[in-house]
Amino acid sequence: MFTFDLSKQANSTVLNGYFQIKLNQNVMYKHLKLTLFFLLVLITVHGVQVFAQQTYAVAPKPEMKVSGTSTIHDWDMVSEEASGKASIRLSAGKVTAIQSVEIIMPVKSLKSGKGPMDKNAYNALKEADHPEITFKMLEAHQDGGSDWKVSGRLQIAGETQTVPFMVQFSREGEGISLTGSADVKLTDFKVDPPTAVFGTIKTGDEMTISVKMKLNPIN
Repeated sequence: MFTFDLSKQANSTVLNGYFQIKLNQNVMYKHLKLTLFFLLVLITVHGVQVFAQQTYAVAPKPEMKVSGTSTIHDWDMVSEEASGKASIRLSAGKVTAIQSVEIIMPVKSLKSGKGPMDKNAYNALKEADHPEITFKMLEAHQDGGSDWKVSGRLQIAGETQTVPFMVQFSREGEGISLTGSADVKLTDFKVDPPTAVFGTIKTGDEMTISVKMKLNPIN
């Protein structure tokens, strides 16, 4: 006589159900781990993009201006030639750290619009032996908001002095707009203030260096 054992069938059904639940739990656990892994990767990548240092290069047509006085009038010499790089950190569109800044400007790119004055200036700056004015940052400190105090080694006429520039940064498209200035004395760089007309016109010792440029990111 054929008999059917209901208790064995029940036990089998329970075991099958148990293993199915465990299988589903394992699958869900693996999916959860995979989801958490990708979420962690996204957060990490996003964090790196937000806080990583970015290298920038000086964009074409910067404005580098040297301003001073003389016994007859104030004067300006302007350059639209400069090269250089900066390593800057941005967060939420604002500069949060400056790692390095290096700027190079040819002396002969400075123009006053008056040939004789330019020639006197080039001679005073010893352009034949030192054709470039350079700046290399040593340290930078935030001075409130978008203002920074950027100190570095400024070389003029072969002489180097540590000079602080007061600088403002602002976001401009994918790049950064930079404006700043510093006051220096020609004699600090062993430069004799230029004279003209047999010494009757004398240039003042103090001058202001102003900078206005855009920095574009280097991909």
